[in-house]
Amino acid sequence: MNILLAILGTGLAGSFLALGAAANAQLKQTLHSPLAAATINFIVGFSVLTLLMVLGVFKSDNLDKLSSVPWWAFLGGLLGAIFVTLQTLIVPKLGLTTTTLAVVCSQMIVSLSIDQFGWFGITPHPLNTSRIVAICLLLGAIALTQLGSGKKLKI
Repeated sequence: MNILLAILGTGLAGSFLALGAAANAQLKQTLHSPLAAATINFIVGFSVLTLLMVLGVFKSDNLDKLSSVPWWAFLGGLLGAIFVTLQTLIVPKLGLTTTTLAVVCSQMIVSLSIDQFGWFGITPHPLNTSRIVAICLLLGAIALTQLGSGKKLKI
């Protein structure tokens, strides 16, 4: 895959996360329940993916290999459910911009650790100065967006 196409596709996926977080926050506000909002999110997602599999858009030829998948590879659904529920709770408090920056910053910190040590079968990519600067810039962006909101940071 072309690197530019991969970056554009990832950017598109990121925009979907922001749109989804806003939609989930509205669901929570209307339903008065973060768990109900997250549940509806996953029911819709499951339904769409199931339909795509039934229609043959995605092939499922290798489902017989599920027993050879490491146990931790199944944590994605659990972690996704926790992520969606937390975002549904937090977006109304911090706003979408600060929440998204905090998500990206935490993703970067964990990603740097995984890259550094090659955890989960990932090819190692050593930590370097530019990656550390990127984290510092993200932390600064989080602080600036909160300071600009007029809300005091509470620790």
